[in-house]
This record gives sequence, C-alpha cells and structure tokens, in this order.
Amino acid sequence: MPISRIHSYLVHPSKNEKKPPVIGGIQIPHSGKLFGMLAKIDNSALSECDIDIVFRPKANGKQENDCRDLMLAYLAKPSLPLGRAIALRLQGVTTKRSGLGLLFLIAGQDQHGLRLLISRFPAETGVMAEEHGQTINVEFVEKVFMKSARSYKSALFRCTSIQAGFWDGLVVDRQMIDTRGSADYWTREFLDSNLKNTAAAGTKRVAVALQEALRATTDPVVRQELINASQLMPGRHGQITSAKKIVQDLSLTPSAAEAVESAFVRPELYDSTFKFDRKEFDACLLFRSVELDNGVVLTAENTSFGDVIHEERPSQGSKTRFTTEGNIVSERLRKSR
Repeated sequence: MPISRIHSYLVHPSKNEKKPPVIGGIQIPHSGKLFGMLAKIDNSALSECDIDIVFRPKANGKQENDCRDLMLAYLAKPSLPLGRAIALRLQGVTTKRSGLGLLFLIAGQDQHGLRLLISRFPAETGVMAEEHGQTINVEFVEKVFMKSARSYKSALFRCTSIQAGFWDGLVVDRQMIDTRGSADYWTREFLDSNLKNTAAAGTKRVAVALQEALRATTDPVVRQELINASQLMPGRHGQITSAKKIVQDLSLTPSAAEAVESAFVRPELYDSTFKFDRKEFDACLLFRSVELDNGVVLTAENTSFGDVIHEERPSQGSKTRFTTEGNIVSERLRKSR
C-alpha cells in the first residue's frame, strides 16, 4: 500500500496549560529501519483497528467536525504545518497521566482510495532535551519509537476522494491495561468521535440473537450451553466487545457459536463492536433464575417463567414452594461455578 508521507511530532501533556510547549516535528524518509517498521504497522492497520467510531456532529446538529476538517486538510496535502495542527489538537487533550507521546501521521493510498493512519506511541520525559524548537531528528524519533513499538493507539480513516471525505473510522488501543477498548481522551476528546454502534443497540442485538438461537436449536446440550452463556454475559458490563468476541471468550462449542452467529440477520453485525450495557441486556434478558437455600436453581424463559414454574407461598412460614413438570431431555453432572 503506497505511503506518500509520514510526519512525526513530539506531543507534550498540555491539557489546561496556558502556554503549551512548542511541538517538534519531522518528515520521515522513505528508507531505513524506522520506515520499514512504520510501513508494517500501516499494512496491518485494517486488521489491528477493530473498534468502529463515527465523528460527532456539532452541538447544533450541523454535520461538521473540527477534527475531521484537520485530517482531511492534511490528507489533501500532507505537510509538516498541517500535520502540526493535528498534533496541537492531541496535545491540548493530553494529560500528565498519559504523558509525553510520539505522534505519527501516515498518509497513503490503498485499493479503495486515500487513507490516513494516526498513531501515538508513549515516550520518556528524559529525552525531551533532544528537542530543537519545531524540529526533531530521525535518530531521536527512532530511539523513542523502538522503546515502545508494541504499545500504541491508532486510528484509521479511508475515503475514495477528499471531496467524498469520511465520517467514520477504526481505532485500536494497545496501551489499555483492561478491556474497555480505547482511552476516552483519544476517541472522544482528540478524535471528537463516538462508538459507531451505541451500547444499547449493540447489546440488544446480542440478546435478541441469543434468544433466536435458543428458539431455533433442537439440541438440548447446545440449549443449555447458551443458557449458561446468557448468565455469564452481564459480567462484560462496560467492556468494548462484539458478539464474535463474546462467543470466543466464553469458549462456546462450534455448534453453539454457529447457532448464535446464524441468528444475526446481517452477518457484519456479528463482528461489530459496541460497549456492553448490563442494564440493557437485563431488560432483554431471556431467562429468570431463582436460587434456593437448599442448592436448587430454577431457570426458565423470563416471559414464560410463571407458566412453567408455579410459585406458591404457604400461609405460614417464609418458605416458597415451586412446582413444575416436563420430560427429561438432558441430565448430567457438572462442577459448580
């Protein structure tokens, strides 16, 4: 995938600073070890960046976004000054907790048209003495980069032309120590974007697909596996995930995984990312479970729980009596959770 320009900038943590430091920058030559490693990151960006985002419109509803404008201006004519405007935006939202960062802007083309990859790597404050005003040298950039080549944040944007532009993109955050997906300051503040799929919509799709899979399956073992999965899913509250990732994380059998995937009307939604919302999942939850102090757990579809399991409270005492009947379709021993 041809790369037209690579610019790099040293970005200081300057949020709420009245006089932020000058940003040093440099154009990276199309040769050498540093270029080779950046080219590899650029080539793998489409598979690495797996969180869908969309630029936010103005508060008044106008389809305008300042961050998008800066990126399209740079992509139209990649230059050190236009790239510095993007770096200034990042510097303005970077806190001391995030620290000093090395920003790369990689402009190029692929089979679909123009593309822009923005990547930030952590840097050590001890190397700041090597800055020279608005410039830095390649050796310095390479030294900083090599120390953190596997720890970075990236955002990828593609469009057929500058006139067509782009309103969505993909991000990845390899610096996160948990599974939330991407730092808020990177996605929301710097890129002025939201997740493309809302938490409510994404979570509801998973719940509905699970319900359809349960209704369609005739295998009692698969059915029980899906019921167990539904009881574990709420533990993903607040995580950036997808239906495919949930299925993989729960190590569902191929039959159960296929049942869930087949329940998605649009196949691409199976791999679409969203933030899991336990409240939304509970609202769509298929099952109601009652655990008794004698070790018995009763589980049935929430909408029909009262029809298949009858609840009776004796006139005296605090105990509750549950009764149900049906044909045994599966019986096995298993370890307690």
